[in-house]
Amino acid sequence: MEKNVIYILFLRIIQSFLTLFGLIVIIFILSRILPGNPAIAILGPKATPENIQKVISEWGLDKSYLEQFMIYISMLLRGNLGEAYVMGYSVNKLISERITASFELVIAAFILSSIIGLPLGIYSAKNADSKKDVLISSFAVLGLSFPTILTGIILMVFFGLHLGFPVGGRINPIYSIKAYTGFMLIDTLLNGNFSAFIDATLRIIPPALALAIPLSGLLMRLTRNSMLEVMSQDFIRTARMKRLPEKIILYKHVLRNALIPITTVMGLYFAVIVTGDIIVETIFGWPGIGRLVYEAVMLRDYMVIQGTVLVISVIYILVNLAVDILYIYLDPRIRR
Repeated sequence: MEKNVIYILFLRIIQSFLTLFGLIVIIFILSRILPGNPAIAILGPKATPENIQKVISEWGLDKSYLEQFMIYISMLLRGNLGEAYVMGYSVNKLISERITASFELVIAAFILSSIIGLPLGIYSAKNADSKKDVLISSFAVLGLSFPTILTGIILMVFFGLHLGFPVGGRINPIYSIKAYTGFMLIDTLLNGNFSAFIDATLRIIPPALALAIPLSGLLMRLTRNSMLEVMSQDFIRTARMKRLPEKIILYKHVLRNALIPITTVMGLYFAVIVTGDIIVETIFGWPGIGRLVYEAVMLRDYMVIQGTVLVISVIYILVNLAVDILYIYLDPRIRR
């Protein structure tokens, strides 16, 4: 059994490395075929042809794609994502400054979606085909169907205008917060500034909700359907025949087995929104890695595009690998 698990994990790791290399090639090619000239973005539209050519030579953009790719690979092997053409900083620095903001937003969104989606999904499964089930299912479909941009705008108007929440950015610039972890909610508490913590909390709620609403709908539907499928299995009928308490049947037997597909989808969804969602970050002015991708594309900054998309891809691959490992733990059939 242990050999089988090790073999499965070995295959997953090899697949992850091959996927990563393929993504590096694709990212490199796509960043090069974007319209626009990064030299013009650096120098401005009034730059002379001589200056443009000089910048192109300095950055090695006049080399063949193969030469540029080999240089890029050698940099990656040293852990160097390169220097931003336009933004003027190392790509490592730009990403390290933004990624914690995205993680903080995603964690908040996951907490909110779990609080909303899982209990409602369980309640819906317990009351299957009732009016309450239909109502919850309708809300789930509505949450899944709403475009993110529309959800974000509605939440911004509701929280900003009607509730008076501070909307935009991570914290009011009047607060001077020393960074310990990069997570604003934690750092404000470590600084002993409770008013800054309240400000940061109020600012994270609207964008976190914008990300959490579709995930909540997905969790409601998935939890309900998974639990109903497990409830129809023979071992659940046997447990009821043994007159086990309904709570034990529901939470120990049904929910545990239903968690397998739920965990898979949640892990994949985490990998998707860990980028900070470009739309949500742009609407709410959230300085995360998703917004950095948007800024890099607008500025035609090849190195930042390559670096950010690569980091996002690595996160996606690692989360997939973690989900596979967790799947092996949750489903004993795979270990046989």
